[in-house]
Amino acid sequence: MPIREMKVIISKLPSNPWWGHGTPMYANNPAMKEGNVPNQDIVEFEMDMLHHLFKRLPVEVVELDFPYILDQHNIDTRKHDFVFVRDLFISNQKGEMVISCFRERARQLEADIMQVILNAMGYKTHRLSDSCDALAEGGEFYYCRNENILFAGECRNNRKGSEQTAGLLNVEQLVLLKSDAFHLDTIFTPVINKNNELCMLIGCTELMDSGSKERLRDFAKKQDIPLLEVSPDDSLGTQDELGDFSVNCLPLPGYLVGPCRFRDKRVEKLLQSLGILHVTVPLTQYRLSGGAVHCLTNEL
Repeated sequence: MPIREMKVIISKLPSNPWWGHGTPMYANNPAMKEGNVPNQDIVEFEMDMLHHLFKRLPVEVVELDFPYILDQHNIDTRKHDFVFVRDLFISNQKGEMVISCFRERARQLEADIMQVILNAMGYKTHRLSDSCDALAEGGEFYYCRNENILFAGECRNNRKGSEQTAGLLNVEQLVLLKSDAFHLDTIFTPVINKNNELCMLIGCTELMDSGSKERLRDFAKKQDIPLLEVSPDDSLGTQDELGDFSVNCLPLPGYLVGPCRFRDKRVEKLLQSLGILHVTVPLTQYRLSGGAVHCLTNEL
């Protein structure tokens, strides 16, 4: 796929302060401390930098208005997670999307609103079967279009949800990676070269179960691509100390866009050797909800 055919969707901020009444608390997310209030000046500045950065990258950017129904004046009814548009759907980058079915039920309305938006834009959307307990959240997936491979986490997702998603998107290979990290994109990212080919994997295997760790190593060996295993500092972190979320990146052809440099110096050297430009934009306030670049963007 030529670089300029890729579309990336980003949400604008709500009119009311983003979590101005304090963040909620979701399971398996050590970043979220109930009642934390982000610095709204920095929230706006960082989002503005993100939007400007993507306008300078070789992609088409689609900016969405934040849905009014999620941004009411009554602070008890506000739902401000919509800015993390990644979580709301999984795209095959060919015009078809699977709408997320959330384990965190408070967020399902966001995905339902996103389906209406995507349908109005002319995209074909799918829902998981109502007849089973399948769960799938967009932040648990990375899709590599050239190889037709779908990486899927198993924490907020379950196997049924990942397998149904792979089937609906006609995925050739599904790679399941189980951990206690709430979303796969907090501990893992693929890297794609300027030809849109999968050329590298970066992951905190320390936070994956033993079977997933071996599965990822075997996959990298069969694909003949490097797997760089980084520490929790470059990913989600631990219950005692939050990580930098460096791995929460959006892979674009020839680019890797993330929130900060990796502490592991091997990453930058290998990226440079593969001709990948690592671009960073600080997202300190979004880290308070456990999110960074991958969470705030999604491919169409």
